[in-house]
Amino acid sequence: MKKIIQLVLALVVIVLAYLLITNIRKPIDFKASYEIRKTKVVERLKEIRALQQAYKSVKGNYTSSFDTLENFYKTGKMQTLRSIGSLDDSATLERTKAYEKIYDEQQKQIKARRPIKGEKLVALVDLSDAEIISKGLAVRKPIVDEVKSVVKVDTILLSSKANFNIDELRYVPGVEVNGNVEKPQFEMDAKVKETISKVLVPLFAVFVPNEVFLKGLDKQEIANLSDEQIQRNSLEDDDKNTLFREQKNELSSEERKEFADKKKKWEHYPGLKVGSINNPNNDAGNWE
Repeated sequence: MKKIIQLVLALVVIVLAYLLITNIRKPIDFKASYEIRKTKVVERLKEIRALQQAYKSVKGNYTSSFDTLENFYKTGKMQTLRSIGSLDDSATLERTKAYEKIYDEQQKQIKARRPIKGEKLVALVDLSDAEIISKGLAVRKPIVDEVKSVVKVDTILLSSKANFNIDELRYVPGVEVNGNVEKPQFEMDAKVKETISKVLVPLFAVFVPNEVFLKGLDKQEIANLSDEQIQRNSLEDDDKNTLFREQKNELSSEERKEFADKKKKWEHYPGLKVGSINNPNNDAGNWE
């Protein structure tokens, strides 16, 4: 009998130790998985932001359609600046110093009303360093020049990123549930807001709530994370009450949708987002 009791106690100790270790490991494991998924989602949000900014530079506003954004990437054209020369190149730096020195001397001469004979500004493309110095000529433009050109968007934007696929742009990466990869979509919105000074400002934002990009991880840890983010907002009593009802699954599908839209306007969004549909924020992400 005594051995049986000892065996039972030993089993109880083992079970309690297992539960203790599991409870300790749970937030640690969640944190590790969260960081991995967050990194992937943030990278995708940066890609969307880059495309939105390029689209705005051409069209003058943002778009709320991934179809439009993808088509712009595949078929659109935009103006770009191409640099000639490099500031990291030692020869370029030496040439720049020589030109600046000559130009400064010429300006001193001009201000002293002693102009250099035959002084003029010329293009230096066909002149060697020796010719420029011997002629005493100077230029106002930098040695590293920028040339405007129109190119296809897909040849310059995100083209250097390994494994970038425009057809995957709308999908939230890294979501895996029980070994199965899922592909939920980001929510994207765009609008034009009139400021107090009557200036029209284009805005856009892309959202993914915690429960979407963290699906498959511990539900309580996800809830704790969202609650921590939500508590940073200054919520009105109505919002607090609706939040309480949402947590108790008492909202109708329509109420849940309306409340999800309202959360997007909160300063601290319970999820990851880039941009803002409330006020200009330089297209910043809430992870930055």
